[in-house]
Amino acid sequence: MNNKIVLLSLLVFSVCISYGQNTIPADIVTLSELTFGTNPIIKRNILTVSNAEGGLKIQTSAFDYQLTSGLSLTRNNLNPFEADPRSSFLTGDLNSRFTGASVGLQRKFRSSFTVNLSVDYTMMNDNFPLNRFNQDVGAFTQEHIVTSTLSLTQPLLRGRGKKIATALEEASKLNLESVDDNAEFANSFELLQLGTAYWQYVAAYKSLEVFEQNEARVRRVLEITQELVKADKKPAGDLAQIQADLASQERQTKVAEQALYSAKLNLGRVIGISEEESKRLGNPADEFPSIIESGYVNNLNIDDFKEIAQNNRLDIIAAKKTQEAIELQLNLAQNDKQPQLDLTGFVSYGGMNMGNGLDRALATFSRNEGRDVGFGLGLRFSFPVNNNLARGRFIQNEVAFKDQEIANKNLQRNIDLNVSIAMNNLDNSVLILEKALESLEFYQEVFNNEQVKFQNGLTTLLNLILFQERLTFAQLDYLQAQQQFANAIINLRYETGTLLLKKDNSTAVNINRELFYTIPSN
Repeated sequence: MNNKIVLLSLLVFSVCISYGQNTIPADIVTLSELTFGTNPIIKRNILTVSNAEGGLKIQTSAFDYQLTSGLSLTRNNLNPFEADPRSSFLTGDLNSRFTGASVGLQRKFRSSFTVNLSVDYTMMNDNFPLNRFNQDVGAFTQEHIVTSTLSLTQPLLRGRGKKIATALEEASKLNLESVDDNAEFANSFELLQLGTAYWQYVAAYKSLEVFEQNEARVRRVLEITQELVKADKKPAGDLAQIQADLASQERQTKVAEQALYSAKLNLGRVIGISEEESKRLGNPADEFPSIIESGYVNNLNIDDFKEIAQNNRLDIIAAKKTQEAIELQLNLAQNDKQPQLDLTGFVSYGGMNMGNGLDRALATFSRNEGRDVGFGLGLRFSFPVNNNLARGRFIQNEVAFKDQEIANKNLQRNIDLNVSIAMNNLDNSVLILEKALESLEFYQEVFNNEQVKFQNGLTTLLNLILFQERLTFAQLDYLQAQQQFANAIINLRYETGTLLLKKDNSTAVNINRELFYTIPSN
């Protein structure tokens, strides 16, 4: 996921607002891009990715350089015993001063060994005139001690090796990729919701047109009937029937207006805009997809679409990465069941000098006298007798791994079923659409003929009204079939993971018209 798409969507939204305070262009591509900038669920999905990035940084911090430092100042006044031989050299209390400073740099490497470099400085003085060698150097003569140590620690059992040392970091990387893939697949569901809401909006808009046209036809029939009544070709009683039919059609038009209003605001809800902004959505600019345009042909191979789903469904990819991450944690838990046995090698260099002044402190490293060089090896062993913590963590990770295996298989099974259902819906929607168009064409022809007959007095008003209603129902059925076919296309794309695609070598998504108008292909 990338914030670029959010910025682009906000730019699109700004353009829409500047286009006119009363109108937001309502084509499906523009609204899709707008959704990625305003939809709260998509925003929350982006936050889950940011949260996973934070988790990765936490695990990476185990290999950060650790800088340590310290400073201490101590003052001490001691009233010596009479038997203390130092009393003869003092006129009062023994006043001691101590200053300590330290600086260290430590890092654990991904190969599992740890390097520690430290430098410690100590300065001591007091009012006792003799130094540690019983030389009379006077009161408050400073004694400087500097020690630098370099140590290397290598685990021999628990925590040994790059695979173990980096297990949590690598697991976090896989978790980040998994969360990113899941977030993008969740965003594709929001795109599916948008497509469904948009086609509902288109259907409601066209349904209103059908009812308005039907109402206009009834008014035309009323006008024709009024002329025929004036010419004494029809009884005046026929007017009451048409006026009743007109009132019914006006009622249906109002219902259609309410349905359009609801569809518009529901579309705005899915986009993520406010009520006022939803009301400013313009008329739908896109037509329903056609069968030819969609690329649909008879006898499509369902196995091809299952393969497309396996290659493109990001939730499948995310589930596999989650299982890999859990497997790394399981290996780490297995390793944690071993004792802790660490081998440490160290070398130290330092020295001591006496005298007041900064030059005496700095000369501590360079003087041969007082120089202190050392090296050594050490082993540190620890092991909890019952080791319940390590055993418990291993059991939990083993259960999580097996559970994820079951979840992955169940996901694969459900995807195959969903693709099969989506394909069946697409096939049926094509048949329904073809039959609905055929029915509409016949009813249109029948109604036109019936109008001519009515004008010539060859049919009754009741027949004309009946065929007019059938034409209206045929038009509405055709709209419903078109909407069902459009929804079947985007649902198949969603189930095969091809509704929302990333651009090549980019984290930005690619939204285009073909996503809503064509079926996926290899």
